[in-house]
Amino acid sequence: MLVNLVFNIFYLFSFLAIVLIGLPLLDGLISYTLAKNLKGYMVNNFSFKSQYWLGGLGVIIHELGHAAFAVIFGHKITQIKLLNFHPEDGSLGSVGSMYNRKSRYQTLGSFFIGLGPLFSGLLVCWLLLEFLCHPIYTAIPLDEVKQLGPTNFINFIMQITTTWLGNFTTAFLNAGIVNQLILIILIGMISSTVFSLSSEDLHSSYTGLPSFFMVIAVLSVIGGILETISLSFHLFIGRILLLIAALWLILLILIFLCLLISLVEMWLGSLILRIR
Repeated sequence: MLVNLVFNIFYLFSFLAIVLIGLPLLDGLISYTLAKNLKGYMVNNFSFKSQYWLGGLGVIIHELGHAAFAVIFGHKITQIKLLNFHPEDGSLGSVGSMYNRKSRYQTLGSFFIGLGPLFSGLLVCWLLLEFLCHPIYTAIPLDEVKQLGPTNFINFIMQITTTWLGNFTTAFLNAGIVNQLILIILIGMISSTVFSLSSEDLHSSYTGLPSFFMVIAVLSVIGGILETISLSFHLFIGRILLLIAALWLILLILIFLCLLISLVEMWLGSLILRIR
C-alpha cells in the first residue's frame, strides 16, 4: 500500500511538472526564439518604427497580457505603457509591478505574468477565428481512455491535437474570401509582436518556478492519496492532464502558424517595396 502510494505521488508529480511547467516554458522559449528573429527581419527590411505600424496592435495585446495576470495574482501595477514611442532601452511597451516576495501566491504569479502574452495573443487570435470563421468543435471522447501509460498519453494527445486543428482548418476554408483575408492580415500584424517574449519575461517566469513546484508537490501528495483509494479518480486526473498537454501542443502549433503568417506578410511587403 505504501509503495503504491509513493509511486502514485512520484508519477503524478512528474506528469504535473511536465504538463504544467515544462510544456508552457517550452512554448515560451520557442516563441521567444522565433519572434525575436521575426522582429529582426521586420526591422532590417523596413525600419525600427515598422514595429509600431505593423505590430503596434500586437504590442498592446502583449502588454495587456502581462497586466491581466499581474492583477489576477495581486501584483501592484506601478506603471504601464501599452505603446512606448520613445524607448530608451528599445522596449516597445512595458508593465511595471511590485509584489510581496513572501507571498507564495504572488510569487507563483510571476510564472504566469512572464508568459502572459502567449495567453492574451492566442485569446485574441481565437476570438478573431470565432468571429470570422465560426468553427464547430468535435467532442473529445475522453471516456475511451481506460489506461494512462506513456504510449496512450502520446497517442491520445495527438488525436486531440489533430481533431481540433482540423476543426480550425475546416472553419477557415468554409469562411468567405473576405473573412479569410481579414483574419490572415490581422493575425499577421498581431503575431509579429505579441508573441515576442523578452529575456525579462522569461526571467519573470523562472522566479515563479520554486513556488509552482511547491504547489505541484502538494497537489501530487493529495492526488496520489486519492488515486490510491479510487481508480476512477486516477482516470479523471489522467484525462485532465491529457487535455492540458494537448492544449499546450495545439497552442505551440498555432503560435508557429501565426508567426509564419506574419513572416509571409512581411516578405511580400518587402518584395513589393523592392519592386517599386
